[in-house]
Amino acid sequence: MSAYSPKAIIPVRLERGMEIPDAIARAVYERGLRGGLVIAIGGLSYAEVGVYSRSENKYYTKVFEAGSDETLEVAPLIGNYLVTSSGHVSVHVHVNLAWRRDRVAGHLVKGVVDPFLEVFLVEVGDVVREVFIHRDV
Repeated sequence: MSAYSPKAIIPVRLERGMEIPDAIARAVYERGLRGGLVIAIGGLSYAEVGVYSRSENKYYTKVFEAGSDETLEVAPLIGNYLVTSSGHVSVHVHVNLAWRRDRVAGHLVKGVVDPFLEVFLVEVGDVVREVFIHRDV
């Protein structure tokens, strides 16, 4: 069993209207990162949350939207990122959301930030792609 130490911890503030996971992928690309852990807290106004069906090889998703006076509280978002051999940034995140009417957890297919999202990118390096070879497409 190998152990790897973080090479850097990069805080990133994502602003209202930015879309997840694209904004995380852009932050990874712009900073020249290679692979690591994503941890975030904050809020969303819109989320598509899914659960995976292995037998059907697809996600079943449901849309959640905050009312005009509420926020889908991200408590927390966690996942990872890696840069594939072809140079594509792959982001895989799961989320726990809570608001007055409900709570939900699962794979975050898409989210819209509101009011902001406090993200930490914990850089480990290319080992993430080497371990999660199934994502190197």
